[in-house]
Amino acid sequence: MSQVVDSTVAPVPALRRAQLLLARQALEAILAAQRPADAILQELFRDNRQCGSRDRARIGDLVYGVLRDLRRLRAIAPQADAGALCALRLLDLGQAGAETLADWGIAAAPALAQQLAQFDPAHLSAAQRHNMPDDCYARLLAQYGEDEAAALAQALNGPAQVDLRVNRLKSYREGAQQRLAEEGVAAAPTPRSPLGLRLAGRTPLQNLASFREGWVEPQDEGSQLIALLLAAQPGETVVDYCAGAGGKTLALAAQMQDRGELLACDISQTRLERLSPRVQRAGLRCVKLLALPDEGEMARRAGRCDAVLIDAPCSATGTWRRNPELRLRDPDFAALQKLQLEILAAAAVLPRPGGRLVYATCSLMAAENEEVIGRFLSEHPEYERQDAGAILRAAGAAWDEPELRMLPQRHGTDGFYAVAMQRRAQ
Repeated sequence: MSQVVDSTVAPVPALRRAQLLLARQALEAILAAQRPADAILQELFRDNRQCGSRDRARIGDLVYGVLRDLRRLRAIAPQADAGALCALRLLDLGQAGAETLADWGIAAAPALAQQLAQFDPAHLSAAQRHNMPDDCYARLLAQYGEDEAAALAQALNGPAQVDLRVNRLKSYREGAQQRLAEEGVAAAPTPRSPLGLRLAGRTPLQNLASFREGWVEPQDEGSQLIALLLAAQPGETVVDYCAGAGGKTLALAAQMQDRGELLACDISQTRLERLSPRVQRAGLRCVKLLALPDEGEMARRAGRCDAVLIDAPCSATGTWRRNPELRLRDPDFAALQKLQLEILAAAAVLPRPGGRLVYATCSLMAAENEEVIGRFLSEHPEYERQDAGAILRAAGAAWDEPELRMLPQRHGTDGFYAVAMQRRAQ
């Protein structure tokens, strides 16, 4: 629902000096901070209200373009700061000349133009060409092989679609699609999720009455399938153990027809506070918010819950299309795996005998997915895997595989992994 337009379309020509300076300002903040690029751009535009939609598009295009090509740009000009990186991107695309850029305050532009002309791309490693940390690309090569890893890397550098989930408490898919059309927004049903609509282009959702009234929520189709995999039912006690921004919380509440109890948990009180207005907009009463850790509350619920979803903290490599700034980090997979196993063990006490447990990540890496599940099941024989395909087909989704693994180059979604488990009856 961001107002930010990212680099998912062809580069926009005729950049102006003011736009370049704002792009440099945003990029400086992104490179220095551990915060999402879209949040930084939103703040920039809020502080510079003279920026119209075309300005925002051009600034966002330049910033995201640099982020999606950062390793190559840094190989060309290793000492380049944010302004020089923006200039190098513009020189590379032929959108501005060195003299113009120098006049706009990028004194290094002539030298950058010379470095660009002399650079031999044969010197780039595969990881640099694909704009990935070396370790991440090595892991993808080991998992998928050279051809598939290259296709995956290319897809991660491409555009991310806008998917919406229809809130069945307020509408149905055809009705929401028609209302969007009346608001001037073209949308088509997603191929796998029975709840999804895929927009033909980006649009500021906050301007749509259908969004403000809770008919639709932004949610990637893969994320929709993860929520469906839990098979939450009306009247049940359900826990969203790592609720975060709450997209899956809202989807689970709709599955439950707003009947029963849905506990949305997170270690961040701030994230839970941001979830509260989304719950209100969706018209939900069954959702309760709980900041973790709360050992007393968890102890009271041990062995009593019907279903628990763990959308685990992870490297988020599957979201690189939307969040290219995450490529700046080199994930500590050993530390992430340790945390994921700790969360799984803590949440595993909650389901009743016969209850359900779903583990999910937006990671592409086996260290956070198959390895975690393999170790968890070896240490927790009270749990057994379930057939994800059977569960999803029962929910009206189109999925045949026994586990849920979605990849952008195959499915046109973000990268996701999820496994459904059931606690054995005593």
